[in-house]
Amino acid sequence: MQEDYIMSGALYDHIMKQRREAEEFSKQPGCFMGMMPHPSETKYWSQRVPTGTLIEYKRIELEETAYYITADKTSKSYARTLDFEAWSDEKIEAHIERMCA
Repeated sequence: MQEDYIMSGALYDHIMKQRREAEEFSKQPGCFMGMMPHPSETKYWSQRVPTGTLIEYKRIELEETAYYITADKTSKSYARTLDFEAWSDEKIEAHIERMCA
């Protein structure tokens, strides 16, 4: 466990908001929505978002979205050739829009 892991308040709030939304949505008959791990799961979060910031979390999510959309639309091997880490947020967002069109 990463006891020295420090999560920003913004990331904590984001996680807890998603968890509340999932809980409420799942109360509806026939509905289910997965929850992010609780912020106290520091082993998970220290690996997922090493800096503990909402900015890093959103960037990771953006890169992963671009990768999986590209992989689904083309191939995993092609998606792996794209260096999303080096792309700006704007370039990734435009790429996602093109892939979804």
